Amino acid sequence: MTAQDPYQPHMQPPPPQAPPAPPVHGYAPSQYQQPYPMHPMQPVWQPMAVPAPAMVDGYYLFFPKLKPIPSGPAIGSLVAGIAGVCGAVPGLISAAFNPWAGLTFFMSVALFGIGSVGLSAYAKRQIRAAQGGVSGKGVATTGLILGIVALGLAGITGLISLLTA
Repeated sequence: MTAQDPYQPHMQPPPPQAPPAPPVHGYAPSQYQQPYPMHPMQPVWQPMAVPAPAMVDGYYLFFPKLKPIPSGPAIGSLVAGIAGVCGAVPGLISAAFNPWAGLTFFMSVALFGIGSVGLSAYAKRQIRAAQGGVSGKGVATTGLILGIVALGLAGITGLISLLTA
């Protein structure tokens, strides 16, 4: 058994090739490569259309378009209307058993109803005068309806309390 040198190749080396032919025109031959494909062009960004700025005292002012803010009185009207209707239910129940408790509920529910109707009227005027700067017309209408319902339930509670006294 003979030991083989691990660094010597087992195969014969390839025969030497002839040197490349000299270039005909003085340039080295190059392999043709196809160009890279073009990527689609990005769409051109278009700026937003903005209204013309207003001129005040010789200077142009720019007023950005802002979201309308919710009306505080409209939200207050809705909360007072909900409180009035929720307070009228136990008032109706207690008026049948204790007239004084019914009158107490009658007065508190009537105050919530009057407050709801008043805040709703104020909120609707505020929204109309703001010309789109204040939102909440539907909230104010809901507060108005709940205030009227609370006043009606307060009236029924007061009648029940007076009739059972």
